[in-house]
Amino acid sequence: MLDMDRTQVKAAALVDLDRYPIDDLASPEGQALVARCRETFKATGVLALQGFLRPEATALLAAEARGLEGAAYHYATDHTVYFSPPDPDLPADDPRRMTVRTDKGNVPYDLIPRSAHLRAFYEWDATLAFVAAVLDQPGLERHPDPMAALNINVHGEGQELGWHFDRAEFAVTLALQQSEEGGVFQYVPGLRSETDENYPGVARVIAGAGEVRELTAPPGTLSLFRGHHSLHRVTPGAGPSKRLLAALSYVTEPTTFSAYARNLFYGREQPAMTPE
Repeated sequence: MLDMDRTQVKAAALVDLDRYPIDDLASPEGQALVARCRETFKATGVLALQGFLRPEATALLAAEARGLEGAAYHYATDHTVYFSPPDPDLPADDPRRMTVRTDKGNVPYDLIPRSAHLRAFYEWDATLAFVAAVLDQPGLERHPDPMAALNINVHGEGQELGWHFDRAEFAVTLALQQSEEGGVFQYVPGLRSETDENYPGVARVIAGAGEVRELTAPPGTLSLFRGHHSLHRVTPGAGPSKRLLAALSYVTEPTTFSAYARNLFYGREQPAMTPE
């Protein structure tokens, strides 16, 4: 109980609770916050809560992330937007054959120290309750995978995240540090649906001809994004400062990453002993 109390105190100090009262969702202010966020997310599939973290908390979490940069596993690969092998039997301009480039680093959950403030924020019940309320999914749980549950994404000079659709229904991120130039989150909302893959439209975006939007999410922003039907990417960054982003994973049913996925994203199959 003592460790949980310390986690709550540590995490609560990070958030601008006057503006975002996620610690008291039953209050009128908390209910109004959830209603606004739920309406925006349902209508647009995107929610960016700027100033969610206090300025000093943003600086603290960014410093923690910079201190862990050396633990990142970097990988570079060409892939389709569906993260499936390209089909050589299809025309060259079919998105199931076209490839894009991803080049980035990941610091997995098991290498983020137990004492880290970022870990406290992810493990705080109020964070989970708020995300679940906005998504209207009361059964939401923190991801049980010891490596995938919480990651720090690291984008250095020239590194990027290629166009893709998410396999998960939604993503939750916390912006910690932006590169001097580039590193822009771009997306095309609702490009495909459950009944129409819209391959011609996807191909146009990959070729640079689609109508693309940009998400403004400066450091300190908590974002929710519905990426299963919306194509998205992060453009290459430039400058000495790396783009640092925390990815918080939640599930409605317990699941863990496959050995293939762990090797791809982290370079190993087995989790390490988490440092204190």
